[in-house]
Amino acid sequence: MRIGLLTSLALAVSAGFCSMAQASSDDTCYPRWSMLKYSLDGCSNLAFLNPGNDSRVNLRLLLADQGALPLAPNPLSNDDLGAGFGPVPFATTRLDAAPEPVVDAEPGKSVTAPLDEALAKLGITRENANTAVSSLLSGEGGRCRSNDADSATTFINQLLGSSELPDPERQALARARVQMLGTCAWEPAQQASLVPAMQSAQGQAFASYLNGAISFYSGRFADAAQVFASLSESPQPWLKETAQYMQARTVLNLAQQNTFDSDGMPTTEEADETQLKLAEEGFQHYLSTWPEGLYATSARGLLRRIYWLAGSSEKLAAEYLWQLGQAKADERNVTPDELVQEIDNKMLFGSGKVDQPLFQALDDLMGMRPGYGENAAPKLTLEILQAQKPIFAAQPALYDYLQAAFQLYVAKNPELALKTLPTEIPAKLDYLAFSQQMLRGLALDAKQDGNGAEALWLQLLPQVHQPLQREQVELALANHYERNQQVAKVFTADSPIKTPQVRAILLRHVADAGLLRQVAQGEASTERDTALFVLLYKDLRLGHYADFTADLKLLPAEPSDTKLGASLGYTYSGGQPLKLFRWSDAKAESGYICPTIGETAATLQADAKQPQALNCLGEFILRNSLDGMPLDSQRSADELGGTASLFKGTTFSRLDGYQSVIGDTKASSTDKAYALFRAINCYAPSGYNSCGGKEVTPAQRKAWFKQLKTSYASTQWGKSLQYYW
Repeated sequence: MRIGLLTSLALAVSAGFCSMAQASSDDTCYPRWSMLKYSLDGCSNLAFLNPGNDSRVNLRLLLADQGALPLAPNPLSNDDLGAGFGPVPFATTRLDAAPEPVVDAEPGKSVTAPLDEALAKLGITRENANTAVSSLLSGEGGRCRSNDADSATTFINQLLGSSELPDPERQALARARVQMLGTCAWEPAQQASLVPAMQSAQGQAFASYLNGAISFYSGRFADAAQVFASLSESPQPWLKETAQYMQARTVLNLAQQNTFDSDGMPTTEEADETQLKLAEEGFQHYLSTWPEGLYATSARGLLRRIYWLAGSSEKLAAEYLWQLGQAKADERNVTPDELVQEIDNKMLFGSGKVDQPLFQALDDLMGMRPGYGENAAPKLTLEILQAQKPIFAAQPALYDYLQAAFQLYVAKNPELALKTLPTEIPAKLDYLAFSQQMLRGLALDAKQDGNGAEALWLQLLPQVHQPLQREQVELALANHYERNQQVAKVFTADSPIKTPQVRAILLRHVADAGLLRQVAQGEASTERDTALFVLLYKDLRLGHYADFTADLKLLPAEPSDTKLGASLGYTYSGGQPLKLFRWSDAKAESGYICPTIGETAATLQADAKQPQALNCLGEFILRNSLDGMPLDSQRSADELGGTASLFKGTTFSRLDGYQSVIGDTKASSTDKAYALFRAINCYAPSGYNSCGGKEVTPAQRKAWFKQLKTSYASTQWGKSLQYYW
């Protein structure tokens, strides 16, 4: 495990803030449907341990096995579906805790009611309920965040419970504390006027506390430390406990005052080691004195920060393990989900070492990823991994898995990978055991043992019960069938592969005409409509005009005008309806009249070079925005749907069609003029070809323009076109 001082970690944390900011703007995730991921792909995590997963996902899988944090993926949202996601692969954010519902205050009751109720007992009404903290965004504010209504309420309740305080002093102190809520920075002169002079001993103690708090929030830590030290043996119990906690907190802020800016964002400065040690001792003393004190949870959270800043990797690891394995909910200052993010930010970067199997396994999986630039080799070597065996003495199965993963992902040796994997499926498939079986299946496929891999996937399906496991096996089996030319097995009546997104990918990218016809004649469903759309589209674009004419009979007389989107590979609002194949351009907004697409296909069936039909096929593509539509794309070879399509043919491009008409000596002047007009516009207005086909030189485009403006100057297209691109 690697841990470093703040200099290296600050950059990592800053990068984390940046990535979160981007994710909330226009940085959209899209899935890659690959079973073997060598590099990090946080948009395409799989449900088993592997180097390509975000480290937070691998951590969650291991924590789920420990019972520390159940894996609870959020339901697929409309945005997920719109981006093309199915259950697996999944974006890292899908495992984030669902946001807490916003609870409105009761009618007529302020969310700061406890503070107002406490003030009412003193006859005080707040003029302004706004606080400095209320204007902060999540993650902003640093130490200022504790200057809130809750802490003010606690202070005022202590005033109310202190019988030794005269009423005027109690009221004056309460007003001063309320005024503190307005900002988190006071100049010394402002501070002097804010805190009232007290006559009673207890009034002076509470006033002293306010001075210490103001100095703390204002960043005058030396002054604050002096005040809290003077109160650390106060006879008033709350002041004594709070002062001892704040004394340690002040020393910590003194230690890190140059390492974070005013909003809590990291800089590149180092923390003061001496002050860090004093802060650690202060919090440990507080916890030993008040193990269940008011600030015990916060103190343990701040100890984690000290360990991180000091590079005390063993202490930090031990604290995280305690938080994850033993702490009760009220003993944590963050939720388990937030703890996962904190571990990722503060534990999984740097240059230190920690002998804990959980964190070592995460580091090893990251170390299997390829390096960058001149250091393209993965950081982890077999020698390093073998030397780690003692670390995993209590978890040999995890160590065996890491060895197998190394052989498959780094050494590319599936035979050796299989030697450290179990040959039988256990009765209970937690995520580690499931990962072993997934790796085993991938290794069998990699060594061309197709029968063994298929048998394993089929055996696993009825035995998986944890979230995302079944969908993961379905993806693996579909991927196996595709790569073994058995795609039809996915669509048999008894097929175990039910994931709609998996089936749709294979229909649109791999299925042949026969399989598409079979599915297109099934029961009414999005899948049936998708298969029919793909069949008709590919018949038409790949030049199977006779088949198009025959298959068009499968289309209802009144086809649906509901857009098929994600099932055709469109993202978000994109899509096309089956009604598309009843298209005609009788109104001819361009001035070039076309019959129905069915009639156009019939003409091309008789003569594949017929000029008007070629132009009209181009018009069909143009008017329906079909240039470069998803069905024309070729997926990466390692992805589901990445093998060669079984639906053979060359995709028709508008530009090729126009050039055929331009070169046809028998074409009419109308057909030629329109073909010239459209061919030139293929490059409008960017100068890049938007029509497909082979590129045409600027000189040729200029010649076309000249031909249109001279030979066909009297046509509406010769008159209207003013430029070429």
